[in-house]
Amino acid sequence: MPLVIYDYNKCTGDASCADVCPVDILEGSENERWCKPIDDEVENQEAINQYYDKVNDSEEQVDVIIENEMPECVECLSCEAACPHEAISIEPS
Repeated sequence: MPLVIYDYNKCTGDASCADVCPVDILEGSENERWCKPIDDEVENQEAINQYYDKVNDSEEQVDVIIENEMPECVECLSCEAACPHEAISIEPS
C-alpha cells in the first residue's frame, strides 16, 4: 500500500498537492493552514490521530512527519511535483 508522507515542518497549506491529485484523496485543512489527506481515505487510524493531536490546531510549522497508508493513491507523484516546499512524498507499495 502506498504511503503518502507529509512533513509538517515544511508544509505551508498551499494545497497545490490537493489541486493536482487525480483521485482526489488530498485536501487543505479547514483553517487553510495545512495540507492533509482526506480522513476517510487513510487506512491507518494512528496517522489521522497524530495529525489531529499534533498538527491541526498549530499555526506554526510543526516538527512532525506523518506516514499515511492510502490504498487509493495511484502513485503518480503529481503531488510531489506540485508542492513548492517538498512537504509531501510518496513511498510506493
